Amino acid sequence: MFLDRYAYTNRLKDVSPLIKMAFAFLMMAWGFAGGVWIHALIFFIMAIATVFIAGIDLKVYLGLVSGALFFLLPGVFVVFLSCDSLMRAALLFSRSLAMVSCFYFLCLTTPALEVVVALKGLGVPRLFVELSFLTYRQIFTLADYAGMIYNAQTARLGYVSFASSLRSTGFLVAGLFAKAMEGSNKLQMALDARGYDGGELKVLDIRPTDNKKENDNSHFGNNSVGDLFTNKMG
Repeated sequence: MFLDRYAYTNRLKDVSPLIKMAFAFLMMAWGFAGGVWIHALIFFIMAIATVFIAGIDLKVYLGLVSGALFFLLPGVFVVFLSCDSLMRAALLFSRSLAMVSCFYFLCLTTPALEVVVALKGLGVPRLFVELSFLTYRQIFTLADYAGMIYNAQTARLGYVSFASSLRSTGFLVAGLFAKAMEGSNKLQMALDARGYDGGELKVLDIRPTDNKKENDNSHFGNNSVGDLFTNKMG
């Protein structure tokens, strides 16, 4: 997933995930309590932190924000028509955009596995953590697959007219549904093969170190285990 690529290569990758999570959640809490101008300030701060401090490409960030706007604007328009309140719609839009900017900061600077480990360390209920992680993987796996389908359809002039666009969109949605079912089945098979019975999903706690000796010892240990396993199987 492209988000994971940025999460592992950005300038803040070595910063503790707890610090980044605390920063994002504090900004979210501030956004829930603030007004439109506070939301604008939060979005500005998170954009600077994501693009200029973490080093995420501006075009990538703007593309993600525009994708979020595609879903936010229809909901805001419905609120405006039903409630007949421009200020209420503006508050909803600004708050949603501020929350999205906090979410993007966390996703683009912190790998999902580190978030899982941090949440477990904070005592968050195990079921919530595991469902969140699996949902995250499924959503962005489907997003990558949708991008590949769209690129293939575009290369075959699938969106040159309104009728062809509707037809291509239908094929895309059908393909995504089939891919989601296939991915769910494969995920269940993988969990069953590893003896998962509804308990805890084990993930590695990544702890980077600058101690060369410790790294060398770890490397030697891994090679020794691998050699023993190879000899045993031979």
